[in-house]
Amino acid sequence: MNSPRYERVRQALEQLSQGPVPLQALADAAGQSLFHFQRSFVELAGVTPKEFEQALALERAKQSLRAAEPVLDAALAAGLSGPSRLHDLFLSVDGMTPGEFKQAGRGLLIQWTCVDSLLGLVWLAASARGLHRLAFLQDDSPEALVQAAAEQVPEARWQRDDAALRPLAEELQQRLAGLKPSRPIGLALSGTPLRLKVWQALLRIPEGQVLSYTQLARLAGAPQAVRAVASCVAANPIACLIPCHRVIRANAEFGEYRWGPQRKRTLLGLELARADARSASAQV
Repeated sequence: MNSPRYERVRQALEQLSQGPVPLQALADAAGQSLFHFQRSFVELAGVTPKEFEQALALERAKQSLRAAEPVLDAALAAGLSGPSRLHDLFLSVDGMTPGEFKQAGRGLLIQWTCVDSLLGLVWLAASARGLHRLAFLQDDSPEALVQAAAEQVPEARWQRDDAALRPLAEELQQRLAGLKPSRPIGLALSGTPLRLKVWQALLRIPEGQVLSYTQLARLAGAPQAVRAVASCVAANPIACLIPCHRVIRANAEFGEYRWGPQRKRTLLGLELARADARSASAQV
């Protein structure tokens, strides 16, 4: 069940992402006073409603795309790091060995749970190796997601365990609220070499920054394979932590998103607003 605390702010984010809404109207819809609504919004989103609304403007996205060039050049000069301990020092990509893949996950215990968040219910699955899947729940049930994921490792054992995954769930909620990471999250992934390179490149896009698909292809070392790179982005199995939402079209349109275009707009709006807020705070 969705928490009323999250639901009030979640609905406000959805309204704001569709266009300007008076603050009083948002507070009334949430059944709160103006003061308490704004405090709840800032507490969960990390920015004010006005900052979020301003960050969603098309011009803001265009500015971010233009500013991406120096960021992109710096990342290219540094080169992509190896398959672990990537740029942010709290995510790693560690694919299954060929032998493990051949055995289809035999002997592997994968636990799963559902987590309430500012952007809706999240389903996640993890093992001792790290996080395997992270998805925003939409039309599918958690059990349907387990069934689909299990097809990749049919010999693995899947089990719901909310208690065992509570620390991971709390860390995810903290990050979605814009707070600093408090513990590392390892990723247990397997994929083609190009997919792994693209997912690594996505991890190099800073929060509050966006790239076009062409820019991402350059960053992934595949400048002539823009369409293939776009397919790799669409296949990303780890929502938000591997930030495929930070890739938009060259004309600054947000475009499609595996977990819904509305959610992509909200994610980008929050990140762009938080980046602006940090920048303004640093200048004071």
